Amino acid sequence: MRTSPLFTDLYQLTMLCAYIDNGRKERAAFELFVRKLPQNRNYLVYAGLQDVVDFVENLQFSSEDIDYLHSLKLFPDWFLDFLKEFRFTGDIYSMKEGTLFFPHEPVLRVEAPIYEAQLLETAIMNQIHVSSLIATKAARVFSVSRGKLLADFSLRRTHGYDAGMKTARSCYIAGFSATSNVLAGKLLGIPVVGTVAHSFIMSFEKEEEAFRAYLKTFPDNSILLVDTYDTLEGIKKAIEVAKELKAKGFNLKGIRLDSGDIVELSKVARELLDSAGFKEAKIIVSGGLDEYKIDEILRAGAPVDAFGVGTKIGTSADSPYIDFVYKLVELDGKPVMKTSTGKKMYPGRKQVFRKENCDILALNDEKLEGTPLLEPVIRDGRVVRGLPTLNEIREYFVEEFSKFPEELKGIHTSFNYPVLISERLENLYKELREKLLGGKRCQSP
Repeated sequence: MRTSPLFTDLYQLTMLCAYIDNGRKERAAFELFVRKLPQNRNYLVYAGLQDVVDFVENLQFSSEDIDYLHSLKLFPDWFLDFLKEFRFTGDIYSMKEGTLFFPHEPVLRVEAPIYEAQLLETAIMNQIHVSSLIATKAARVFSVSRGKLLADFSLRRTHGYDAGMKTARSCYIAGFSATSNVLAGKLLGIPVVGTVAHSFIMSFEKEEEAFRAYLKTFPDNSILLVDTYDTLEGIKKAIEVAKELKAKGFNLKGIRLDSGDIVELSKVARELLDSAGFKEAKIIVSGGLDEYKIDEILRAGAPVDAFGVGTKIGTSADSPYIDFVYKLVELDGKPVMKTSTGKKMYPGRKQVFRKENCDILALNDEKLEGTPLLEPVIRDGRVVRGLPTLNEIREYFVEEFSKFPEELKGIHTSFNYPVLISERLENLYKELREKLLGGKRCQSP
């Protein structure tokens, strides 16, 4: 789906106009990073690159876009004519989607004439933000799931259409196995799951009639929602109906619990199902779940096989934003930085080298031990190679996540993963800071 270049803040366009009007076309480098981690987070998971690439590849002002800008009576005609021919001609470097990252590490760098790089700021931050936010929350759920299947049930409570699609994708990247979002299944190839809501059960006079009605239509998708009324009785009725189903040659796939004391109910359900000969039937749990609740349930020994996670993952309820910044770090080949109090940044184009137990933040031309994380994605306005598939990104995340220490993945404690600063970068930072401040004493950054 084409995203209009008007999907930006107005000041990006006024800056673009002023740059051109003043002959400012120097090559610039902007980097996207965070200065500190959000609340309750030991790491972040990078996601959303595909959306950025799609935006940049299709960055073109339509005649309708130009007409709207003309109606604002703000921009001169020569500038609107310029926009008609505008295309991105620069380079983009990026980490792979699914990569864990930490403070001050650039996840993406844009190198282009300054007016082009500036125009991308808002769209890049918007696309990367929500995807990385949800992927990080999903990774936390994945980290405590102990191999249980996870499904994204969040669509009805995400913040709109776009967020719903990005949530399904980001959850899948970070280890989830399925989604309730049918459109995400169609467009992204994510497995879809779902059966009935409580309203379906309530529409029948008796609970068992609802079970029979559903199984008549979907005998091969036989998961029964058993907590509409009395959950214990619902489980027993589900078993009786499952016996009828078995006589017809179909096996009960499972039951779903959506409320109550999940630990005790799941234990009772497992015992009843096993005693009735339904040892293969799964117990699926949904309703108000997040990483804390899932960890609590599994620590208590609940025999749960799968979780459907909704509202709290689709909104990243405990930590609903990431404070990304997109900063100019080099202009016309010279490193630059701001020195505002509390807003530390490192100058120059940078690379992140990942070693076994730490990362090293260094200047881009340094050759250090470790795996360089930023790779070329776009050169001269064109994608340099095909991006990985969603399944490949998911496999990459799962493999990389397994390499990090368990302390980092803990959801109840803080852990500062080591990010070292190369000697050259540290010296450049100190020299440029002293130069910009004229040797004056100042507050710490």
